[in-house]
Amino acid sequence: MGTAESAVLVVTTMPLSKTARAELSDMLGPGYTVVDIRSAPPTANIVLTPVVSGNALGILRGMFPQARILYTELQDDERGISYAGPLARIVALEPDGYFVAHSLDALTPIVQTEAKLQLTGSTRRTPLTLSLDSGPAVHQEQRSADVRPTDDEPNTCTVRWIDRAASPETRGRWLDLDPIDALVSGLVGTDEPRRDILWPALVAECVVRLADCSPEDVLVDVGGLDPKIRAELQIRIESEQLDQVTWP
Repeated sequence: MGTAESAVLVVTTMPLSKTARAELSDMLGPGYTVVDIRSAPPTANIVLTPVVSGNALGILRGMFPQARILYTELQDDERGISYAGPLARIVALEPDGYFVAHSLDALTPIVQTEAKLQLTGSTRRTPLTLSLDSGPAVHQEQRSADVRPTDDEPNTCTVRWIDRAASPETRGRWLDLDPIDALVSGLVGTDEPRRDILWPALVAECVVRLADCSPEDVLVDVGGLDPKIRAELQIRIESEQLDQVTWP
């Protein structure tokens, strides 16, 4: 089914096979098409993404201004798909309940219900419950300010996405992108290696290995990089549970 025939265009930011995207399209039914982020137009309706930073979320909102962006934790053992996130890891610990309440008013009925279960001897677990309507709004400007590097940050390895030409000298270890450019160009035969699907995968793998073996922050020059490639890099690193910030 082509996108021209579809009323609803669904974008996946996590790497899924063509078969998996086709299966999801079929499950959604007529009028839906599922495409990868690299081939998605800005008019997408739904964007499925793993849990990412506020900065990466801002990039996705800029790329797909009309879409509803859904944090998605996906575990499909039969198809070999695993994009677990913080909620999946918490649920795996098997607490009796997990609640997000942005006010005492929202918390009160939760505690009352759980108390009734405990007093009656019930051992059933309560499904995950979120109260998201009344929480304070966090603007993208606030998120950007929150992720700016400072000298007061703990001495832990952080991946820093930096426009090197526009930024002051930064402490850390730069990832040399030239060998990756050359490798992708040689393998694929392209003059624009940083636009190829292989490039962000290799960069992310190198970042993870550097972070594992070095206490220094890993610095990656993303100046002039296509927003879709930047988003994919951040999503890949987010899935590895590494701290990351963007500067400036």
